[in-house]
Amino acid sequence: MTITANELHGAWHLESWSLIYDDERPPEYPLGADAKGLIMYTADGHVSATLMRGLRPKDAPVTETEKATAYAGSFAYAGRFEVRDGAVFHSIAIATNPALIGLTSTRHIKLEASRLTLEGPDFSPASPRRQQIVWRRQSSL
Repeated sequence: MTITANELHGAWHLESWSLIYDDERPPEYPLGADAKGLIMYTADGHVSATLMRGLRPKDAPVTETEKATAYAGSFAYAGRFEVRDGAVFHSIAIATNPALIGLTSTRHIKLEASRLTLEGPDFSPASPRRQQIVWRRQSSL
């Protein structure tokens, strides 16, 4: 079955974000196994993703160390998306990591009912791992 952009429209909550290694070592979870996140696809072709560690301090960071820790515990980007050939392509226009701006990430799509799995290469082309991000459709915020 061919996936269309229309099937991605809306909001999705993160179930997991893992890094899968080619040498079959155990997966890593960049923001922990309890990470939280939201990705939204709009009808006019925009995508926005925000992910963060599950357990974070409730208070706003004040010191430079606290700010650095808060930054390291989150990840976000936004831009345009396109679906073709069973994959979604995210063209990143803004990101918390400036090295990602201007990149296009490729994620192969697996859609089963309300569960969306996006899998593809790591952001570094020579990396021995791939990313696997699992989302669940959000009916209302």
